[in-house]
Amino acid sequence: MTLGNAVQLKPTLPSRTVPEEPALTIPDQPYKVLILGDSMAATGFGVLLENKLDKHPHVDAYRKAKSASGLARPDFFDWYDQGPAQVEFRKPDLVIVVMGGNDGQDIPPWKGSNRVRWDTDAWPGAYRDRVDLFLAKISAPIAREDGSEVSARILWLGLPQMGLRSLEKKLVLIRQIQQDAVASHGQGAVYLDTTPFLVDAQGGLIETAHVDGKQRELRAEDGIHFTMPGSEYFADKVYPEVLGALSLPDIDALPPADALPSADALPSADVKPAE
Repeated sequence: MTLGNAVQLKPTLPSRTVPEEPALTIPDQPYKVLILGDSMAATGFGVLLENKLDKHPHVDAYRKAKSASGLARPDFFDWYDQGPAQVEFRKPDLVIVVMGGNDGQDIPPWKGSNRVRWDTDAWPGAYRDRVDLFLAKISAPIAREDGSEVSARILWLGLPQMGLRSLEKKLVLIRQIQQDAVASHGQGAVYLDTTPFLVDAQGGLIETAHVDGKQRELRAEDGIHFTMPGSEYFADKVYPEVLGALSLPDIDALPPADALPSADALPSADVKPAE
């Protein structure tokens, strides 16, 4: 994903037989990244990911989160209003979404719709409609200062596997619906399956990992929420995926400032429209 005007840094390939990787880029202005989500974004993981992104010299990160929220209950917190409002306010290049853990329940009446009971044949279709609506709203074209209209790209984080079996059973369905909706949205949206970050080769949950020089517990006693070391571990896994979505090199891979041509010396690039 290449956003806006940028200096391209193509990695050196070891041989002609290796497929060419997407060009890394240095933007004229920092990319704006907006994180939207439930308690995953409101607490440790969201805070740490925002901080990591903010430390990158070519990223400005923002976050809007509400614990216990989701797409099933706009009567509790209306993401269909708050999401696009934040996009209009921040004008991000990339929106990161992480939510759905609270959505395995009845979908109550809203704007003339009928209640849809959880665990009925009607629920998957009703929830898919909600996800599609949310995607459409947060990717609607927004006016930039130069007068152009650009749609934000979307990186949807799949919910990590949970240690509570009753919840995990629900999340299997919710993840699949979210993934299908993102795939149908087009090239402007990418779904990131986070399951491999937190399971071992046998598919079991990773309970501990090496964080800050010590072996740490990753989950709280409820098997759902991350400990602070778990949040840091998960943020460390997601962070490079965000940089990849922006085609940005990591901080350690950035060339010296005097090694890059100035933006004034580069031909102007058209803003890439959402697809």
